[in-house]
Amino acid sequence: MYSRAPIRERGKKAEALVSKPRILFVTGKWCNYNPESGPSTAQQNYYGSLAQSGAADFDCFFIDEHLLQNPGPYDEALIEHCRRTSPDIVYATLTRGVDFYPAPDVFAAIRKASGARIVLMFPDTFGPGSAGRCEKYSPAADLILLQDSYTDVLSNIADGAKYLPVWTPQDPNLFFDPGAPRDINISFLGSIARYTDRKIGIGMLAEAGIDIFHRGGQDEDPISLDDYADLMRRSKIALNFSRPVFDEPGHQCKGRVFEATLSGAMLLEQANDETERWMTAGKHYIAFEDERDLVEKAGYYLEHEDERQAIAEAGHKHAAAYYSAEKYWRAVLDRAHPNAQEAAQ
Repeated sequence: MYSRAPIRERGKKAEALVSKPRILFVTGKWCNYNPESGPSTAQQNYYGSLAQSGAADFDCFFIDEHLLQNPGPYDEALIEHCRRTSPDIVYATLTRGVDFYPAPDVFAAIRKASGARIVLMFPDTFGPGSAGRCEKYSPAADLILLQDSYTDVLSNIADGAKYLPVWTPQDPNLFFDPGAPRDINISFLGSIARYTDRKIGIGMLAEAGIDIFHRGGQDEDPISLDDYADLMRRSKIALNFSRPVFDEPGHQCKGRVFEATLSGAMLLEQANDETERWMTAGKHYIAFEDERDLVEKAGYYLEHEDERQAIAEAGHKHAAAYYSAEKYWRAVLDRAHPNAQEAAQ
């Protein structure tokens, strides 16, 4: 358990001891819940970003690690862990397509046993059925976070009072602008095997003679998080694709959007409404409509350095000002924990 040291509330009134809220993350320790695939992105996105924000103390219940050590249902172990440690907030990531997450009644039992507020984060809510998946858990939740796809769910629920659209938080120790020369013209750091549009786009860039650096995909070309972040900080242009895997319908505001802009690279990505929730195309990043448009815009901004730098700087300033780890956790805690603002000061 991480420290819960009291801090002093500052102000004109008499000082009083208050405590930071305590969060229990219920998530995976490893990518795809496989120890051989390296650390899960939860490390950088959730407890890594929270640690750097200083907004709360935290503990982790790693589902995959627990199941490796204790085969079978883990519901009672999780409920008992919450009863014993009394977290203020249970923050669970409910990834699409995974069938071993706690059922809604388990979260209801946790709330009853420990008094914790239940925050459920749903990524990949881009297609039909996503709203139903979220609504199934709504009675047991105090707050539901939509991380990267918002339109479909918000259009298909009766009451959005429990819902909060959020971006993907990043560890500021990893994703920042070093202010150093960039030796990678254009990079794409991610999987391509199951993404037709990515293969076509990268292939057409190469055919046009545009030098593109491709690494990543934890099942295809695993690289360490430190190396990944270093490559992002060295990139002049960071390419991103917003379409989901297997060309499924909808779009996603990928975490790569914020990795790129916080690192000071110019983001070049598919035009989509989900990213437009947070940033303005043509001002904070450049959007492309199809593969031919991608090739044209990649070539243009590599040739027009001043324009590229201006877009990159605007995107970086906007992301740093509005989408930092501190801003993320403040937004979540303001909704999930009524005393969070007071305790963090």
